[in-house]
Amino acid sequence: MYDLIVLGGGPGGTKAAELASKAGLKTIVIEMDRLGGTCLNRGCIPTKAYYSALVGARVSPEDMWSYREGIVKKLGDGISTLMKMSGAEILRGRGKIASTGDPKIVEVETVDGTARVEGRALLLAPGARSLPLEFEGADLPGVLTGDWAVTEPDLWKYPETEEVESVGIIGAGVIAVEFAVLLRRMGKEVTILKHSDQLLRRADRDIKKKLAQSFKKMKITLVDYFSPERAIVEEGKICIEGKIPEGEYGLLCDRLLLASSMVPILDGYGLENTSIKHSNKGIAVDFHMETNLPGVYALGDVTGGMMLAHLAEYQALSAVEHMLGREYEIENDHVPWCVFSDPEIAAVGLSEDEAERRGIAVKTARAYFLGNGMALAMNSTDGFIKVVASKGDDTLLGVHIIGPEAASLIGEAALAVGHRMKAADVARTVHPHPTLTECFKDALFRLEE
Repeated sequence: MYDLIVLGGGPGGTKAAELASKAGLKTIVIEMDRLGGTCLNRGCIPTKAYYSALVGARVSPEDMWSYREGIVKKLGDGISTLMKMSGAEILRGRGKIASTGDPKIVEVETVDGTARVEGRALLLAPGARSLPLEFEGADLPGVLTGDWAVTEPDLWKYPETEEVESVGIIGAGVIAVEFAVLLRRMGKEVTILKHSDQLLRRADRDIKKKLAQSFKKMKITLVDYFSPERAIVEEGKICIEGKIPEGEYGLLCDRLLLASSMVPILDGYGLENTSIKHSNKGIAVDFHMETNLPGVYALGDVTGGMMLAHLAEYQALSAVEHMLGREYEIENDHVPWCVFSDPEIAAVGLSEDEAERRGIAVKTARAYFLGNGMALAMNSTDGFIKVVASKGDDTLLGVHIIGPEAASLIGEAALAVGHRMKAADVARTVHPHPTLTECFKDALFRLEE
């Protein structure tokens, strides 16, 4: 009998197992694939390896493929070591809640047969998959999905990739934006086919505008309000046809990437055998990540909302703390997110638009990297930091960055927003010189002008 069964070995599942095991709970993780989930094996880490190789890691394009594989293996080995050091067990196989309906009994199909695992608590962390786009020809060779595209030799491995000159991307979210930047840096012609007129729906209005300008400068083509109808093979290429407001639209490209939204995985592990509340948006949980069934938890992408590896890890902390009789709750408004575009984008808290939707009177200010000494020294001055604060009491509500090292800069902002600090207090925190963080300080002081 285990104290905790974790179904899924992604960032949230492995973090929960580590924390629970270190706290003295007998824990087992059931995973049929590599540990680390989508983030490590097909998402965040592989794309950042390519990004670093193309931007500044001093890796030749010819070595990008092996560079990515090496990083993924090293981190995967690290997770396995962490599990072993914490005392958590790993069972390789496909886990499924028993047909009896008891969610704390899991049957696992392994290479050696079926194993039966029982626990006092169950944590579901199966992750998410790409939302299938339904149009004729969506399954043609050369049409790729976002969660597997990082392992496509034709895009990233030399000499195969040299035969691919153009890529069409359907989507407008993080996956579409990051792949567009990577592929453009590799010299491909890139066209983004968007369902609306926006990039990055969640981003602040000024960030979206700046990103669109940057894409235009990079010669990435943007097509608005595109609705795909069919894809065919024409002269060895993919021809994607559809409609835009002006009429019919077609694009001929060597590869077509379907960078659609991710949706929670709700099948394949016996959810239908239980009374766990869920919808197509994900499994319903409370602030402790507990479902409607006591002792049954869910976290990460399967709960819907923001699908972020770092959020899943903190959800793991919340769940394990609750199992141990302690409290830790996450405020979703205070979760930072980032996009490795060109320039980088990062944000935390409310955008100006979201604050207005909530009826909050705000004041905003910007500081540009063009006036920052370190940005000038780095020859990377494109972008700005925008801050959003309450007009009433000066509480810092949101910080939005587009520019050099945005993803690294957002940490300070997350601390300030998360602790509901006053903008004036953060501004008066001494920031070292010369650093990019001074741009944050400058934006905060401009709120007082």
